[in-house]
Amino acid sequence: MASTSTIAIGVLAVVLAWVYSNISGLSKNIAAAKRSGLPYVISPIGPYNIIWLITHQLWLPILQSLPTAWTEDWLPFMIPDWMWKLLFEPVKRSGDVLITVSPGTMYVWVTNAEAMHQITARREAFPKPLEPYRILELFGRNIITTEGGDWKKHRKVISPGFNEKNNVLVFAEACDQTQGMLRKWTGPSGVGNTTLNSVPDDTMSLTLRIISSIGFGVRLLWPGEASTEGQGGAGIYSSNQPPEGYSMTFETALSTFLDHILMVMLTPHWLLKLLPFQKARVAYESFVNWRQYMNDLFAQKVAETREGQRIEGMDIMGSLVRSSYSAKSDPKRDAAQIHLSDSDILGNAFATLVAGHETTANAIHFSLMELAINPRPQRLVQKEIQAIFGDLPPEKWDYDSSINSLLGGVSGAVLNEQLRLMPPVIAIPKSVSDERDQDLIIDGKKYTLPAGAQIALNTIGVHRNPRYWPTQPSKVTDGADDLNDFRPERWLMKVDAAADQLIDNDDSEAEDGDGFGGFTGKSSHARLFNPVRGSYLPFSDGPRSCVGRRLAQVKIMATFAVIFQKYSIELAVDEWATDDEVAKMSDEEKRVLYRKAQDKARSTLRTANSVITLKLHPGFIPVRVVRKGEERFVKIIE
Repeated sequence: MASTSTIAIGVLAVVLAWVYSNISGLSKNIAAAKRSGLPYVISPIGPYNIIWLITHQLWLPILQSLPTAWTEDWLPFMIPDWMWKLLFEPVKRSGDVLITVSPGTMYVWVTNAEAMHQITARREAFPKPLEPYRILELFGRNIITTEGGDWKKHRKVISPGFNEKNNVLVFAEACDQTQGMLRKWTGPSGVGNTTLNSVPDDTMSLTLRIISSIGFGVRLLWPGEASTEGQGGAGIYSSNQPPEGYSMTFETALSTFLDHILMVMLTPHWLLKLLPFQKARVAYESFVNWRQYMNDLFAQKVAETREGQRIEGMDIMGSLVRSSYSAKSDPKRDAAQIHLSDSDILGNAFATLVAGHETTANAIHFSLMELAINPRPQRLVQKEIQAIFGDLPPEKWDYDSSINSLLGGVSGAVLNEQLRLMPPVIAIPKSVSDERDQDLIIDGKKYTLPAGAQIALNTIGVHRNPRYWPTQPSKVTDGADDLNDFRPERWLMKVDAAADQLIDNDDSEAEDGDGFGGFTGKSSHARLFNPVRGSYLPFSDGPRSCVGRRLAQVKIMATFAVIFQKYSIELAVDEWATDDEVAKMSDEEKRVLYRKAQDKARSTLRTANSVITLKLHPGFIPVRVVRKGEERFVKIIE
């Protein structure tokens, strides 16, 4: 009996301590929120509490059934990925900078461009929270998972490889690989006009092939393509058969590994190996194979560097190896030059792969879908590409004379608008330095963000904040503005008709004086609408902005140009009519039919979810790629 009483007292003590800790924490956080001068709401639990994330589907229906007056202030911010699911609506009610306070955490939700610009520019005051990114250290520390002096070292070594000389190579590789994807879509005859359900997967394959070449010096083949000579030792990895010692080809290992990357990163590898599920076995096998490919490629590039060999083409891993091993072999250079450890090199090669593959693939996929839904801008893109390239084959295109025309024209406007609506990351995480509170000036008034508070830069919201964007009444919905609509024309409000240069410059000096390649220029090409600084963040902003921003833009422009030089993309209407039925329709009947496909496609895009990046997962929009002049719909739809 005494023993039972002791246990009961112990349990009661633990419960009372937990209650006291939560009440004390909540009281402390409320006091800090009051001192900030910002509006705040109190929620019972932090929005990213692991227990809440796992169980929220059970509790949300119950909470949503309560009287609205009890929950309307705080519940929207408890919905995982509320920024994408609810868009700008919660911001309209609560304001564009708000603190949510719970016993354990304070979250500052920022949808204000002025505040965003200050936060991204002041890297030391508002560091990136690193703990959530530790899972990306699968192969070593890298530019994504470091801060402070370590981050400076990584950025210094990596940035020089992202230059215009290499962008010329990226453009050519993207043109070549996009032709391979087109052949897959249109068949040997090049006619096309068959319904495609695989566009999300195919754009993933496209960017995987591009980044395999520019990241590792390995050129992967599309179905039916023959291997070419002159690829160096890495050429064996292009084979459709696994090399000796492997159970998967390079492409299969890489694509399978990326498909299962969350499982590989979140599950201890010893456990992943033992789990009796097919998915776990495949994930583990792909990881083992890809790790072996990474190590073998690394060893190969070290040997080439030591022998003084220089492989032609852009090769990010090779560049990192040369940077470090050339310095190590020269004592005079070693004293002055930063170099990375072997694991750092592998870690950054992996980070480049993760950051540059899925994000670019999604941008291409969503842009193609939007152009199929909205034929008018598609026709403008085709007209622009015809004016730039005519009938010249992609192998003869000149990067220097064409890239500014693409990025500063309709093609660039299409990409900018797609990234405005569906940026890769829906909320950029930051934090307030633990050392002390930090001040922000918003609309001429000073506010104080509490030390240690978590910050979410709401990209979805700020991209829809009517304070910063040209708008008109929506022609798609009954909305008062069109900020939820795809309208590339909003970017064609010319700033300077004589300008024909890129303002953004990844090599410009960071605002805090570090000079580590942070993006500090304007957010858009000089010939397009230039948003207020901080209002457009698809590549983030400031010193920690995406080092591969320009490279991604070049890849996407090349892809657009190759596809729309000779082809159009239309929504498939098989769900509502056969080809024979469509052939007998009048133009007005076709318009009515296409509106059904447009409505469903728009609804499908809204089902996208944020799994590392914002994408359709699972899901697809069926389309057809057809030769220009053979379209059934896009020439008659406004």
